[in-house]
Amino acid sequence: MRSVVLLKRSLIYYWRTNLAVIFGVATAVSVLAGALLVGDSVRASLRDLFLQRVGHTEHVVAAENFFREQLADEIQADPDFAASGFAAACPMIALEGTVTHETSGRRGSSVQVYGVDERFWRFHGGEKEASAAQAPRGSETLLSPGLADELKIEAGDVLLLRAEKPSAIPVESLHGRKEDVGRTLRLTARGALPASAFGEFSLRPQQSTVRAVFVPLALLQKALEQNAQSNTMLISADRSPAAEAPPATGRLQELLKKHFRLEDLGLKLRALIDQKGIAVESESALISDAVAEAAGAAAEKLNMRRVPILSYLANSIRAGERRIPYSIVTALDEASFEDLQAASFVEADKNLARDADSSSLSPIILNRWAVGELGAKIGDTVALDYYLWAEDGRLLSRTQEFRLAGTVDIKGAAADRDLVPEYPGLTEAANLSDWDPPFPVDLSRISARDEKYWDEYRTTPKAFITLAKGQELWSSRFGKLTSLRITAAEVSPQGDALETYGAALRGALDPERGGMTVLPIRAEGLEASRGATDFGEYFLYFSFFLVVSALLLTALFFRLGIEQRLTEIGVLQSLGFSAARLRLMFLSEAAVLTVAGSTLGMLGAYLYGRLMMLGLSTWWAGAVGTTTLSLHAAPSSFLFGAAGGILAAL
Repeated sequence: MRSVVLLKRSLIYYWRTNLAVIFGVATAVSVLAGALLVGDSVRASLRDLFLQRVGHTEHVVAAENFFREQLADEIQADPDFAASGFAAACPMIALEGTVTHETSGRRGSSVQVYGVDERFWRFHGGEKEASAAQAPRGSETLLSPGLADELKIEAGDVLLLRAEKPSAIPVESLHGRKEDVGRTLRLTARGALPASAFGEFSLRPQQSTVRAVFVPLALLQKALEQNAQSNTMLISADRSPAAEAPPATGRLQELLKKHFRLEDLGLKLRALIDQKGIAVESESALISDAVAEAAGAAAEKLNMRRVPILSYLANSIRAGERRIPYSIVTALDEASFEDLQAASFVEADKNLARDADSSSLSPIILNRWAVGELGAKIGDTVALDYYLWAEDGRLLSRTQEFRLAGTVDIKGAAADRDLVPEYPGLTEAANLSDWDPPFPVDLSRISARDEKYWDEYRTTPKAFITLAKGQELWSSRFGKLTSLRITAAEVSPQGDALETYGAALRGALDPERGGMTVLPIRAEGLEASRGATDFGEYFLYFSFFLVVSALLLTALFFRLGIEQRLTEIGVLQSLGFSAARLRLMFLSEAAVLTVAGSTLGMLGAYLYGRLMMLGLSTWWAGAVGTTTLSLHAAPSSFLFGAAGGILAAL
């Protein structure tokens, strides 16, 4: 008798036992392949969700401050832009805000606010006419489906949008306004923007429902007082079949460095005619360490001198019982302070000055007006009272004592009112009584003499200390300087020196260190969509007992079947079948049974996967943060599960 015929007849004759073996293998394969299928489906669903939300965006240029809207056009017009594999650039404003339904009072917080125009939809592949029709106009707004459902908003409803107003001056600094951090816009809802029209656009790789509003770019710019400015730039890549791999982030960084301007980083250069120098200042009123380093490198390259400056407002300058309210104190580098100190001493005061230098207190220089008001002499103790914002938001009062080391006339370097950057509510005030700073002031302390000083000298410092001491007292994570003074032979507003230094500073600056960050958002989002949790492994672990039980049951049934055939085995041995041939025959039966069980198990895996995805989309939605999961039947999951089941069973 041929082995094939014997195998066929044995499978048919012992069909009850063989059926139990098939179902055991099928159970193991169903669980193994189903668990892999669940993991693949979750990853693929999150990946599809992210790609739908991010649209054509490949990279994002995000800035801490606002930059020119035109920068996107300049970068896109560069021949290297297309040559590097990029397709388009789109400026927009991305903020966070709160939306209130005016009629019902329902409110949504932490809402993503996007200032966009027709370029946004054209960027994502829309036709020119269709993009213009989709874009909100006037005071219209479009909402993401999730936010519209949450607030039960319909077309024509009136919404109040409270959007954060980014401040150039950090809120955590003394001069940052804490009470003026937003603008309220009254908008009319045009309706919910479907996901297919990028109504769920998001720059965050989130799994939860997107809560966003789309506002006309021009309207948001006007409300935030940022004319023709944006804080976000979307960059797309060439996705045509002829395109190579996605463009490198480094190429976009090079293009950004090639086209940015100092104003895009919130920096400005001011020509100081009388001082024959250039002031490097920032809209934030603080110079970051990266900018200070670049400014010094540019000055060194042009053989110019770099003078770091830190100015601060003291609530009081005190000596004994007398005090001066609200005075500018400027910290100078060691060389500049020594020059000022050397020029300040009068002959009769030199011995006292040497005593002051040997004191444990840091030196301070007062101008003649301040000395006259305080009645102080060289060597006297002078105290500065000032405010500091604590990390927890409390306004603290601090006092630091100094030793008067010199006096100086209000002329030359000591008469420089440009040592102080522009502070809203202070520097532009016509009178001290008109001050409107973001911290409490007692205007009743201001005398007629103080007003006269302001009228004549404005922000001219009344006191000077060393830069090291000033930075010890007043530096922050945003910077240690308020400005930099670059001295040159001759400077005028249209002079070559200003342009020359500006070009040198721009060449020394790295836009990313200056606050403009290039993010490969598509690559990062795809990486994040894989998730830290492998649901395939989780379900495999949870089902491990079931897999082992199914395999053990399969082995027992197969063993029982062999034991029932001991008589048959004896007859076959008497007919000349060797032990090796018998083992091969039974292994062949096992192989046929496991293949049949695996085939049935793949059908079970499909049903198992569909059931688990239904559970993750409904009962266990909190585990993945979204209900938009679907089954992705990857062939590899079935093949690996079937192969694992066959090997384990054999």
